[in-house]
Amino acid sequence: MLDALAIGMIVTSLAVFGLRNLKLSVIVYAIETLLLVGIFAMLASKFNAHQLSMWAVVAFFTKVLFVPAILLWLIKKLNVVSEDEPVGGFFVSPVIAMGFSLALAMSINPIFLKFSLIQEKIMLLAAVCVFMMGVFGFMLRNSFIKQILAYCLFENGIHLSLALMAYNSNELVELGILTDAIFAVIIMSVLAIRFYKAYGSLDTSKATNLRG
Repeated sequence: MLDALAIGMIVTSLAVFGLRNLKLSVIVYAIETLLLVGIFAMLASKFNAHQLSMWAVVAFFTKVLFVPAILLWLIKKLNVVSEDEPVGGFFVSPVIAMGFSLALAMSINPIFLKFSLIQEKIMLLAAVCVFMMGVFGFMLRNSFIKQILAYCLFENGIHLSLALMAYNSNELVELGILTDAIFAVIIMSVLAIRFYKAYGSLDTSKATNLRG
């Protein structure tokens, strides 16, 4: 079951990256984070790790409910439906991102296993893959909202890797990492609104006057 949830996170990260409809991308991100919450809860039960139970509760309210609500409000406020043409096109860029993400994840997975408290190969693979999909989201997608979602993706990857490698770390530190998404998304949403007012679009490639 844990492996199925991890694979589900990989698939949903591809959907968040590749879907052109912004509202649907946010909804799929919420589903991915719900899968992450499920992993936290199952790991907490399997390994008697009460820290992960707290992570699951906090992640549910902050990353499944609150963050998607902010993004859906932003989409409604700006009245945008879909993103502009990304780098590499709508069909090529997801293939490139997923291909490189999986390749990198498989190459460094043995190293991560040596340092992981919980020896789960598929979940560690998913953690790296989701993280890299977020990185490629910054590189290949031009939409401001897609880049916010890219940040949320690699944060999900970080949280999954932390759950596997260091779930016994200080709870206050981990809760701080989980809740920082709210403040980051709020700040980026404000910047997105200002960008849209300045350029009449969320396509970051149009900000040519910011290039050095």
